[in-house]
Amino acid sequence: MVDTNILEMLDDIGRSAVARLNPAVTIPGETARLRREKVLNTIRGTILPRRLEFTAANGDCLAIEVNSSRITDVFRVQSGIAPDFETEPREELADKLAKLVTDIAAAPGPLELISLQPDTALEADDVGITFSEIESACQKIELPVDPVISIVPDEPKETAPADEAVTEEPADSLAQRFYDGSERFAQGRVLVQATDGASLRMDGTCDEGGPLHPSSDLLARFASDLAGWDNDTANVMDHPQLIVMRPSGGKGAGLAILNDGESFSIAVHETRKLGAVVNLWATLKRPDG
Repeated sequence: MVDTNILEMLDDIGRSAVARLNPAVTIPGETARLRREKVLNTIRGTILPRRLEFTAANGDCLAIEVNSSRITDVFRVQSGIAPDFETEPREELADKLAKLVTDIAAAPGPLELISLQPDTALEADDVGITFSEIESACQKIELPVDPVISIVPDEPKETAPADEAVTEEPADSLAQRFYDGSERFAQGRVLVQATDGASLRMDGTCDEGGPLHPSSDLLARFASDLAGWDNDTANVMDHPQLIVMRPSGGKGAGLAILNDGESFSIAVHETRKLGAVVNLWATLKRPDG
């Protein structure tokens, strides 16, 4: 005998179901507190390995890998550097993940969710941070019941007299900042002058005496190849450029090269850390990056 309540529920689903034109699902919630609860419930309800991307109305995005109600990796955050699951203590990771969940919930609604298959297979040691740990950490972070938005007019800019020369100190190159920012996830890194391939800085496995230390001849040939690439693509692509090389099958080390035209930075990283590479690139490309 079939329960009539189940039949009625299926009938209601059939009558209310509509075709979706895109894979995004809207997460309801008029307040940041409600949206945070919905995000946590989504994490708790994700059993199979999935990549979940939460996007706010202003474009802010949180992309995480979830498996068995645990966050196992972070691919993209609203700002800053994604947490490092391999080096940071478990309690600090839980606090940072709770802050990321709270930040995306506090962003302008509505939130949209896209659930995708992970780029690579989950490693056996990727135990992640449990839903309970993240929920407990979220309880320590207060959220306003209703977001308060204040509009502050821009202050008028002061213009310098025409006879006064204004000098600005040159900013670090983008390749230099990529070199510095990749310290958290790179096994080895190199900063190279684009004109002649001269090494400027090295670290980790790429440092002198390390297993992946590049010779000066290799760097000079690579710089020459990049110069040829620049000439071939000058009409369709400008700087900066992020070049990603991944091993076949998704196992082993990958390479990330940021070329800003004047210098380039090479980072050797685990393939599963590609999300951290993309997040650093996105951060540096922002106006305030």
